[in-house]
Amino acid sequence: MFVAMNRLTVRDDYVERFEHLFRSRAREVDREEGFIDVKILRPTQAGKPYIVMSFWEREADFQRWVSSGAYTKGHNRAFADMHEARETGGPMPMSSDMETFEVFAE
Repeated sequence: MFVAMNRLTVRDDYVERFEHLFRSRAREVDREEGFIDVKILRPTQAGKPYIVMSFWEREADFQRWVSSGAYTKGHNRAFADMHEARETGGPMPMSSDMETFEVFAE
């Protein structure tokens, strides 16, 4: 099994929008070959990042999804928010730190 873990640091004034985006997500990933599950973790301590963990049968399945139109469609609303911040010179609403892992024991 392969796990992609994305740590998302979200500005305080963007938290409500961020959580809305995940609650109303497009669910494009759910139909992808090799996709197993996704978990979105909310921090219990102020200032800590959200964690999005997606579980895949193989790394190749994850890489295929990241390169797909479904990935773009599933992230369009957040991408639009980031693009708007760049265009207006405003602060980014969130930042991302992606890590990947192989599950070797359960």
